[in-house]
Amino acid sequence: MGASRCSCGSRTCGSLVRMGRLIPVVFVLALTVTALSMGRKEAPAQKSAPASAMPACGIRGSVEIWEGNFMPMIAPGRSGGAITPGAGRRVRAHEPVYMGAQGLAQARRDTVTTALVAETICDSSGRFFLAVPPGTYSVFVEERGGWYYNGWNGEGVQGAVTVPPDSVAGIVIKITSKATF
Repeated sequence: MGASRCSCGSRTCGSLVRMGRLIPVVFVLALTVTALSMGRKEAPAQKSAPASAMPACGIRGSVEIWEGNFMPMIAPGRSGGAITPGAGRRVRAHEPVYMGAQGLAQARRDTVTTALVAETICDSSGRFFLAVPPGTYSVFVEERGGWYYNGWNGEGVQGAVTVPPDSVAGIVIKITSKATF
């Protein structure tokens, strides 16, 4: 009893056609098994505060004081500038403060007229946390009798930080009023 032949006359042609349909299925199965075997790598367990002590949302950040010359130097590694933590600085989150009709704003304000939402003092490393509900805020740092902020967003909110629901937004406030760039 001989092997059956394909319409083209070959004995192997039909088996290759069947095998050709099987190859994509085998390939997909192999990829699936590989992906499932990789698993999810968990971060190592860390000691943390009880859930009741951790804020659901807010603004976590740090304040840096930049002073001196930060211009690109001819000799690499030479700079006359220093960056120090804003230890003991008062940080405030206010309802949004907009730039105004003139379209320009200084990096420092004498007063902030919108409602104060939260206030804190930076620790010895310049870090702070403000517990605030979700929303957009203007964040200011006390500086020489006024309030300093970093830039504004596309809607003209000065010192803008947006806190999504159930999240903590991060920010680094760089006080550069005594720095040269």
